[in-house]
Amino acid sequence: MASWLVHRTDLPRADTAALICIPSAGNGDLQFDRWPDTVGPWCVVRAPAPGGPGGEAPPTSSAAPATPTPSGLPERTAEFVAHLVRRGVKRFALFGHEGAALLGYQVAVELDRRGVPAPLRLFVSGCPAPQYLSRYTAQAHVEPTDDELIERVLATAVAIGGNPLPSIVATGVCALRAELAALRTYRMPLPTPLRCPLTTIRWLDHGIGPEALAGWSAYGDTDLVQLPGSALSYATEPADLLQVIADRAPVLGR
Repeated sequence: MASWLVHRTDLPRADTAALICIPSAGNGDLQFDRWPDTVGPWCVVRAPAPGGPGGEAPPTSSAAPATPTPSGLPERTAEFVAHLVRRGVKRFALFGHEGAALLGYQVAVELDRRGVPAPLRLFVSGCPAPQYLSRYTAQAHVEPTDDELIERVLATAVAIGGNPLPSIVATGVCALRAELAALRTYRMPLPTPLRCPLTTIRWLDHGIGPEALAGWSAYGDTDLVQLPGSALSYATEPADLLQVIADRAPVLGR
């Protein structure tokens, strides 16, 4: 696998912590390009580009598309945790949007179960609490057409500044289908409170009600933030979100 926890400089110093950004399915690896290298004391690093609970995100070059990962949420969680443990990452937070946020939660649950270092904070963006998922993913039970998925991938690529080559679009469609399949098979156990605090972000034009985000309070010490914007604002206009993240930085250093 390609280098894990990709960052343009070194991994965090003693006075920093890693903010591990989990890519969303079908949104490409440009989705965090408008984020700076650091947000307050957080050192921004990227998890590998498989999209959310399953499937590869579309590449942003003209190279041939990667083969989608056919695994579901449990398999992606296990892979993610194995990388964190192998790399010895100890001071970090997780950020995920939509399905990637659900993966971030499951990773935090598994880290707690193993008794290894937990995230300093979990940032959940645009993702209903698991007990509300069925309401917001009902459309996942109606298989979308290729044209519908192609339209979504094209719109996303243009919005985040990608190059919608046919290979990229095809890979994005595969990623979205894999995520829908993962959501259809996802079975939420009883809420597991986390050791770490959570910050949930509701985008006002995203179509997700405040109660669905507030439902994350069943999973730990949670604060809900509401920001102007829509489903892709975390990637296209991240300034308000970055301020929220910076304001919730841990006290680091000696």
